[in-house]
Amino acid sequence: MQSQPVARRSWRALDLRCVLLALATALPGQALAANPDQTAPVVSQLVDVGGYNLNFRIISGKGPTILLESGGGMNATEWDALAPQLARKTGATVVAYDRAGFGQSDLPESKADLREDTAALWRGLAKLGLDRNLVLVGHSYGGFLIRFEAAEHPEAVRGLVFVDPFTLELVDALGIDYCNNHPMMGKLSFDASHPEALTKEQRALARMVGAPGSNLAEKAAAMRKAVIPEDIPVRVITSGVTWLPAAREQEIWRKSHEQFTASIKGARLIVAENSDHLIPLRQPDLLVSVVSEVVRLAK
Repeated sequence: MQSQPVARRSWRALDLRCVLLALATALPGQALAANPDQTAPVVSQLVDVGGYNLNFRIISGKGPTILLESGGGMNATEWDALAPQLARKTGATVVAYDRAGFGQSDLPESKADLREDTAALWRGLAKLGLDRNLVLVGHSYGGFLIRFEAAEHPEAVRGLVFVDPFTLELVDALGIDYCNNHPMMGKLSFDASHPEALTKEQRALARMVGAPGSNLAEKAAAMRKAVIPEDIPVRVITSGVTWLPAAREQEIWRKSHEQFTASIKGARLIVAENSDHLIPLRQPDLLVSVVSEVVRLAK
């Protein structure tokens, strides 16, 4: 992860993007430095997933593979600090990756589609031999994604950790139009009607949200059919510090996590008492502890 000042700048920029973008601005890509305390080096690898490449960053280990899904608009560097900690604590293989168009991954010509993008990810994991025995960890929009990924590949997923996730329950409570027009839930900070004038990151952001229109309704419709696998450990970590601008929105954010947790047999809700939305930055020890517990419980 970037240094504290860079992370704070990214957080201030959040009001220009959206919860769908999660942490809102993709941090600059950088090579991962090997940590002398790690048992294995970090390996970065481009994998062809069907006409374009996704960039994977892997710390090899044993047992379950921990797959880290970044917040929307972020790339794998969100996990630079946490991935080595998770590897040391669990001994597991830890994988982070840049979603299509972000970081070092290619930007495909196709429109964003939950099912196809999930299939592309799985094609990449299969080529790496890491498409089974997975514990999925997703922050914000990444939490939205792992919910769908687990439903698409129930035979491969052994545990789930949702980190202050963007949820279908939130969309249902606020409404599609509200989310699309909220400066922190769907409205881009730039004009996406002229893609030729946009940077690669901006085009990736526009693809993600479906700009100049919106694909949130399509995503919500697909998510309604998604069923989380039964009898696997599930943890939902919710922010304990107010970060949304309106008290009503913060209340609905928390309630959406409570409803989501209650809908999953055996799931537990954990409050990150000292953290706003940036739980991986504010309370990394809590996140490492929760993920480690799920890895131990994973069958």
